Amino acid sequence: MRTRDYPAIWALLSGKSRETIVNDVVREAERAQEGTVDPGDIERDFSHGGAISKAYWEAYLREFDPETALRESRWEMGEVGKEAAEIRITHRRSEQPAVLRMVLEEGVWKVGLVETFRPRPLP
Repeated sequence: MRTRDYPAIWALLSGKSRETIVNDVVREAERAQEGTVDPGDIERDFSHGGAISKAYWEAYLREFDPETALRESRWEMGEVGKEAAEIRITHRRSEQPAVLRMVLEEGVWKVGLVETFRPRPLP
């Protein structure tokens, strides 16, 4: 993230995160232009670091500073299972860690961005 290599960021996200982001962008684009948007076009844009991808990640990085997370936080392994793992990230001024969820997909550990930071629906 700190090098702004958007295709690399995209490749490291879990399938659920990528699907959710594409659906969110499609929904917002359709609302803005009152028409239909092809999810495949959005997926390709993110895969290649196109204009939509750049706008999305620049907005994301205005809210999240990866340098701060790296420099001012303690990173510890949490629970590790066969298909999921947790990394606890505790900022120096926080009492509670953020728990980054990782998922194993096709033999590669992927970042569960949506699984970690997306609000969960109430029961």
